[in-house]
Amino acid sequence: MATYKEINGQKIQSVSSDPPASFTGQVWYNSTSGDLKVNAGTPVGAWATGGNLNNARYAGAGAGIQTAALFFGGQPNDANTEKYNGTSWTEVNNLNNGRGYLGGAGTQTAALGFGGDVPGTADTEKWNGTNWTEVNNLNTARFALAGAGSTNTAALAFGGAPGIAVTELWNGTNWNTVNSLNTGRGLMAGLGSSTAALSVGGSPAKNNTESWNGTNWTNVNTLNQGRNDFGGAGTTTAGLVFGGNPGSDLTELWNGTNWTEVADLNVQGDEAQRGCGTQPAALCFGGQSDGDATEEWNITGGISIIETS
Repeated sequence: MATYKEINGQKIQSVSSDPPASFTGQVWYNSTSGDLKVNAGTPVGAWATGGNLNNARYAGAGAGIQTAALFFGGQPNDANTEKYNGTSWTEVNNLNNGRGYLGGAGTQTAALGFGGDVPGTADTEKWNGTNWTEVNNLNTARFALAGAGSTNTAALAFGGAPGIAVTELWNGTNWNTVNSLNTGRGLMAGLGSSTAALSVGGSPAKNNTESWNGTNWTNVNTLNQGRNDFGGAGTTTAGLVFGGNPGSDLTELWNGTNWTEVADLNVQGDEAQRGCGTQPAALCFGGQSDGDATEEWNITGGISIIETS
């Protein structure tokens, strides 16, 4: 069998950082990370249909990753919780207080749900992988807020309707009020962690994007298509938002500086979708007119790891 050198005319290079202008098919060893890597070509993202929800609904909250997701709450005042294994959804134990338009954070086995559209709701519930337990309330009751955080011990809650700017930080036991959004709004998408989050779109500031650094919110570059009531996934340097009202099939990708429109959702004419995951592998679920729909976003190409030492 031909070797890499015989095919390409050179040995696999050992470099301390990824080459900035590698060609498609180039292979190299990154001595800093200890990874054997390949340039698989220009990154391309697309949505594909996933397994349907058991209980069609919209405006719930999501947590986790594409292959291990949790969807809880929703309209109309739904307590339902379902988990996704990358193929299908399974119904698990309900929220104690059914509601929609709540915030969410965490993972499939350690999630947090807070606020919601039951009048005056400041309720917070913690998920341990089996059951929901009521814990200490938000300081400011609200609905149509957003959340961020990859655990149920460190989360961020921000915004809310109508035009609320309040931000609260969860330390695993209590909520503490911290610096507010620059522009109060509800129905935005939230993504990231408790120390590095994005607040995207919303009502009334549909184009607005703000970045949280653990202390303050800063206005950054706006969406190409302003909207509200939509899903998000990823981080402050690699984010993704999708769905919403108007332009409900649109997807935009964030590179840490700018938003770029990419491939649309397959399900159109919808809003109030929710999501979770990463920029290369996200999940979109629920919605107002296609309430049981699930779509999986994947990016192919780009630099990927062949083997880790």
